[in-house]
Amino acid sequence: MRSGTSYFNFTLLRKNAARFWPIWGLYTLAWMLLLPVAILAQREIWTPTLAREYPLALLTNTSSILLVFLWAILCAMAVFSYLYSSRSAGMFHALPIRREGLFLTNYLSGLAFLVIPQVLAFLLGLLAAALNGRVVFSSLFTWLVAVTLMGLFFYSFAVLCAMFTGHLLALPALYFILSLLPYLVACLLEYLAQEILFGFSSALWLEEAAIWLSPLLHIMRSTSLTYSADGIARYCGLGLVALYALVGLVLAGLALTLYRRRRLETAGDVISVGWMRPLFQWGVAACSALATGQFFYSIFYTLLPQGTWTILGWMLLWGAVGWFVAAMLLQKKFWVFKGSWKGCVVLLACLTALVCAVELDLPGYQRAVPDQKRVVSVSMGDINTYPYDQASSFAWTSSDPQIIRQTLDLHQAVVDRREELQAWAHDDSYLGQRWFMTEGGYKVETFTTVTLRLSYTLADGTVMKRQYRLPIRQEDLDADGTPAALLQSLINQPALLETAYFDNLSDRLVDATLVNLYAPDSGEYTYEALPADLLEPLMEAVLADIRDGNLGRRYLLENQERMDNCCYTDLELTFRDTSGLPGATPVPTNNTLAADDTTYTITLTLQLSASRVKEVLKDYPDAFLSQAQILSQSRG
Repeated sequence: MRSGTSYFNFTLLRKNAARFWPIWGLYTLAWMLLLPVAILAQREIWTPTLAREYPLALLTNTSSILLVFLWAILCAMAVFSYLYSSRSAGMFHALPIRREGLFLTNYLSGLAFLVIPQVLAFLLGLLAAALNGRVVFSSLFTWLVAVTLMGLFFYSFAVLCAMFTGHLLALPALYFILSLLPYLVACLLEYLAQEILFGFSSALWLEEAAIWLSPLLHIMRSTSLTYSADGIARYCGLGLVALYALVGLVLAGLALTLYRRRRLETAGDVISVGWMRPLFQWGVAACSALATGQFFYSIFYTLLPQGTWTILGWMLLWGAVGWFVAAMLLQKKFWVFKGSWKGCVVLLACLTALVCAVELDLPGYQRAVPDQKRVVSVSMGDINTYPYDQASSFAWTSSDPQIIRQTLDLHQAVVDRREELQAWAHDDSYLGQRWFMTEGGYKVETFTTVTLRLSYTLADGTVMKRQYRLPIRQEDLDADGTPAALLQSLINQPALLETAYFDNLSDRLVDATLVNLYAPDSGEYTYEALPADLLEPLMEAVLADIRDGNLGRRYLLENQERMDNCCYTDLELTFRDTSGLPGATPVPTNNTLAADDTTYTITLTLQLSASRVKEVLKDYPDAFLSQAQILSQSRG
């Protein structure tokens, strides 16, 4: 019969449109409100710039992208809903239409539910823009093309998901989970690694790969508006959505292949494809172990011993739960233990082996310290230090062999104390021992923590990153070879301190002021501008003292040494930025420029060890009263 070879059926298409009109009707209403109605609502402010920008801005709007994403699954659920009931599946496949014809008719029906409302919104958007007095056809047409391409990919992906399941409620769950699964798994793995892998900071390559494999997130992050020098808006992302549309066509072809081989008796099954069933069970169990296990670990964090083995216990428990729950879903019964326990044992053995390999550091990740010959440069992230001035928190990068050597020594000292530092990280007893009251009546700090972030650029172009949380205790600072002592020595290298304070030594010093200047007689704090004839010798003295290690010294603790050496008075140095002058070479600066962008100010706390600066400012003896002296006097 001729109908037996039909590859498309208009009657079925019309019935789909009639049965599921609320889906395409609501989608039409949504785009009517977002495009033509919104354009008319902006009639009073409808300028040529807005006429060009508004349709393009919709393509980068999260709500608009989510609208297409959500309606794609609704359309797929509607037109392929007959597959999830044995009676309706049997009835539809008894029609004189080939399977290819059923698939193509229903596929195009759902796609039409997306495309036709968008075309209608486009046409009415042109009319609304014309009524406003300005039409930018290219922007509206770009919107139509981009949103159609996005819809094609999301809908094809939803249809492919529909072929993997025989249960209507499982379809949206599968669609949402698979859309975000790579990114969620990457986040869970990073969180797990931070808990059990000593020194782990992040895996940017894993995050980037996960974003690529999560199209919804990738489209949201990688599409944007750019503006030319004359302020013309352009949509960046058309090539990306076109690539996803091509992928969508491939997914539609895979969906057709699965549909042709689909067994009708799988209606009602959570997973309808045989080879996907073990993958589903392993995936559910693994995700349950990662997600639920870590969730319960965080809930009972303060009640149970912290560390790798507690995490492993939770992962094993919830991995087993996930395994048997997946078996119940697949077999559609509750008593599944007898036939499934062997696979569960294999899963738990794999989880245990993986965590043990990490804890025992079989790959050598936690012990790794690069060889100095391979290191091109080293960087360190911000570390809060005292006193509070320009250099209190600064990140640096250096290729100096001496600084690289010191950094590697610090790194090695941290690695050598791995077990001690991991045990300390789970100990809260130190929290009440941070401050100590001195005889002078003021507090000094005896304990704090810092986060050490190291990044090595190696000779082969690779980057090695590590992150450690270190305790800083007074006894550690006083002992040689401890991470705290090595860190304090490293951050006090004169070359690093000079960079922390001064980005561009060619800029001219135009003003200097003593602030927080303590007057012992009145007990008040004032400020005093220094005369111009002191500026040049003062700058020379400041640089000389920094290079000798006598000024700008950083302290990891607000301890007695810091209180005795650091003054209350700060020296504010104002420089004129020369980068914009004729013939000057622009130099990037981390300092905050003034409103006119020609001057900037740095703050430097005076220190009693700064002998050269002290000599230049000999007429201002009150500027060199230490914090310990002033605090003792004020409490005396």
